[in-house]
Amino acid sequence: MRTPPASFTSRFSLTGAALTAALLMAAPACKKTSSVSKPSQDKGDLSQVVAQVGDEVITVGDVQERINKQSPFIRARYTSLDKKKEFLDNLVRFEVMAGEAQKRGYDKDPEVQRVMKQQMISKFLQKDFESTIKVEDVPDADVEKYYKDHPEEFNKKDEVRVSEILVKDKSKADKAYNEAKAQSKVAGADQKGFRDLVTKYSEDEESKARGGDLTFFDKDSTAYPKPIVEAAFGLKEVGDVSQPLKTDKGYVVLKLTQKRPGFNRPLAEVKRQIQQRLFRDTRTKKLDAFIADLKKNTKIEIHDDNLGKVVIENGTEGGAPGAGLPANPHALGMPGAPGMPGMPGAMPGVAPPGGLPPSRTLLQGKKQ
Repeated sequence: MRTPPASFTSRFSLTGAALTAALLMAAPACKKTSSVSKPSQDKGDLSQVVAQVGDEVITVGDVQERINKQSPFIRARYTSLDKKKEFLDNLVRFEVMAGEAQKRGYDKDPEVQRVMKQQMISKFLQKDFESTIKVEDVPDADVEKYYKDHPEEFNKKDEVRVSEILVKDKSKADKAYNEAKAQSKVAGADQKGFRDLVTKYSEDEESKARGGDLTFFDKDSTAYPKPIVEAAFGLKEVGDVSQPLKTDKGYVVLKLTQKRPGFNRPLAEVKRQIQQRLFRDTRTKKLDAFIADLKKNTKIEIHDDNLGKVVIENGTEGGAPGAGLPANPHALGMPGAPGMPGMPGAMPGVAPPGGLPPSRTLLQGKKQ
């Protein structure tokens, strides 16, 4: 495929950012020419013209490229000549609409220009920035250091979660225990019943406000007295209730609500994960430095007094999703960045050739 001339890249838009994004996706589909090339007898010649729409030429290579960008399942639909004609018709419809939009001046629309800049920045970063750094380039020494410095991310002990009823009187504790024990024997009993007992009996206002929940902790936890930790780990099954346990604050009845097994992940297992994390950090720092260097060589004037005059409207009126540039500069050019062209289903009812299957779009004008 020949690179489309700059005049074609202005053929972006109908109305709205989503549609302009879709047009951007399909921009390489055709080429502008002054005359139609003569068809060749060589079926391997991808420059053979299959259609011309105004000054735009659609070649064998264009149609082939757009179809082959689909998933294998979608590609299988277009093996017959009739289906290829259907796909070509969608390309033609697309060009007709793009041409009419340009005639009406939508290529000068600020929103169209903004989306075009986003696409341009995306291509620029992918080819001139992203291609220079790779995940595999993260040194093994850095990976090992991160692994050693963050043991809590890769090694965790078994944990339990319990709820408590805390009272000062032993007889009251026994009563709470007997009721909790009776509840635990009832099929289908849930935590609500124990929370009701917490409300009824517990004298510890802090844990009472949480329904008695003490959250997760391991055997080495110092958040609670050692007798409570040991008693909690002595409970075998979720729903088990401990007998009243004497502490310096009174008598405690515990109920096991959850168990969470620990894990120990060796370096070899998490190496790729650490590489990707360090790579993201490195990429962010390099992009910051890259943009800072560009700013140094660009004349920039900031008028804070005028910036203060910007009025922010309440509600969601007047703003299209993804209408502005991403608030985070690191999102520019990154896959899946908000507002970037190329997102599936970007335009309700209209899909660019090579995007959603032509037969599924309103542009198609046919039902399968």
